[in-house]
Amino acid sequence: MRKQSVNLWAVLVCVVIGQVIPALWYSAFSEQWMALNGFTLEQIKSANSPVPYLASIVSTSFMAYSMAWIFTKIPVKSFVLGFLIGLLFGTVFVLLETIVKDMFSMKPLALSLINGGVGVIVYTVTGAILGAWRKYE
Repeated sequence: MRKQSVNLWAVLVCVVIGQVIPALWYSAFSEQWMALNGFTLEQIKSANSPVPYLASIVSTSFMAYSMAWIFTKIPVKSFVLGFLIGLLFGTVFVLLETIVKDMFSMKPLALSLINGGVGVIVYTVTGAILGAWRKYE
């Protein structure tokens, strides 16, 4: 029996996609997101630090690699199963956690759905890619 291992190329693709999806997502919901946070366009334009982008790349790298490693242990051997497990992980570990945290911070549910929803999509797409693009030793 072949042993499944982490496919670093698939992880790299997931990291790149994990940066593109939020960029598109927050572009689509930018007006609502800014209003729900109480931000002005001037505040957004003045925030030009690269730190959040670097943190996003590092975080997405850890997430994608960890999911790829978990997929070798389960093992996940298909696009559909990867999609479903990614959807489960994104919903449970990102969306629900975001909603609860935001409830304690007294933030609107719509903001939680925007911020957590993108995580669900990223996890789902990552799971699908890792489930479909496997590597064996």
